[in-house]
Amino acid sequence: MTNILVFGAGKSSAYLIKYLLEHATKYFWQVTVADADINLALKRVGDHNFGTACQLNIHEDAIRRRMIGNANIVISLLPPDLHIVVAKDCILLKKHLITASYVSPEIRALHEEARDAGLIFMNEIGLDPGIDHMSAMKIIDEVERLGGDIYSFKSYCGGLVAPACDTNPWHYKISWNPRNIVLAGKSGAHFLRDGIEKTIDYSALFHEIEKVKVPDFGFLSAYANRDSLGYQNLYGLQHVKTMLRATFRHEAFCIGWDSIVHLGLTNETDQHQAYVMTYKDWFMAVTANIKGSTPKERIEHVSKNAKQSLELLEWLGIYENEKINLPSPSSSADILLKRIDEKWAMLPTDRDMIVMHHEFEYGRKNIDAKLSSTLIVEGEDKTYTAMAKTVGLPMAIFAKNLLTGKVKNQYGVMIPISKNIYKPILKELSTYGIEFTELV
Repeated sequence: MTNILVFGAGKSSAYLIKYLLEHATKYFWQVTVADADINLALKRVGDHNFGTACQLNIHEDAIRRRMIGNANIVISLLPPDLHIVVAKDCILLKKHLITASYVSPEIRALHEEARDAGLIFMNEIGLDPGIDHMSAMKIIDEVERLGGDIYSFKSYCGGLVAPACDTNPWHYKISWNPRNIVLAGKSGAHFLRDGIEKTIDYSALFHEIEKVKVPDFGFLSAYANRDSLGYQNLYGLQHVKTMLRATFRHEAFCIGWDSIVHLGLTNETDQHQAYVMTYKDWFMAVTANIKGSTPKERIEHVSKNAKQSLELLEWLGIYENEKINLPSPSSSADILLKRIDEKWAMLPTDRDMIVMHHEFEYGRKNIDAKLSSTLIVEGEDKTYTAMAKTVGLPMAIFAKNLLTGKVKNQYGVMIPISKNIYKPILKELSTYGIEFTELV
């Protein structure tokens, strides 16, 4: 029997685990789901005959290695900084590894060892990164096959709330790991626009936004995402004049989060006695060096749009006289995480929405053309979200293709940009309603 080990049973795991269990009988798979919260793992597995739930302490080396040693393939949905712990064990025990996270320098350094051991370490095979790579490469390969020359590529993606369930002034609810929201953008952004390299620091990222018209939806705001230029060589777009990867949000979110960043509320290294503090105590302590004697005055001092920022931050409740009730010490990022997790929580019947949009400009036979490719997916409810669907299914489908011998002669650390990888995944994703609409 083939054993698939899944580390993590959080928000993004529902469709992944469901898919694996649905195919377990046909392929004679045993699906083991391990999570720090055993009840969450049990909930994901249910009473399926080929499913097993386990308690996980990722730092218990012997138990973790025994789990990995008993597996044929490991899928990690752990926080990104923990993938390296799993990856080193996979090298040691000669097991394939799949993650949806960006390739870290530590993971990249394992490429030769994984390749020489005949292992596949597939990364960036979720939504963004993941479906964005695969759908972009499909178009890039097709344009090049027809003799076209791409000179501009822009890619946008965002996890949002479905319009019918949009009930707060931020126009946002959480359908994925909330810590990733708190930490988003900290590395700033590096991209190419009209032949000019641009770098945006974290402090300016949520102010330097672009408005984008999305077909069949309307306008969204976008902020640049990480290092876009790192994908030029990977995509074969070394000669483009514009190369941009960006994240979609509504404009209100960008206005409010810009103020949060300038207030210093996303700090991961400071420490507060959060158990005995109120949110107002914390807010005033963190912003002590900002002009003003009240929270409102300090928000007004740092905000580009003071009126709307005040409304958004007041609704979020980050300076209320309410006890925080977190262990001491806690960082500002921890405290902010607790607040947004409460205020942006999805109701059981709420639906999220994924919007992904690519824009290409290219020349072919002396004619300039523009092509857009757009994906809009709504979730079913709080558990079976569009985020879980678009993150989990590409991982699950790749795992199936690997285990059934459809992935051959590719080893080492990689992302899904090869045609023999992305083509069958995109084809199967379309049967689940994950399909792009293209306009020329």
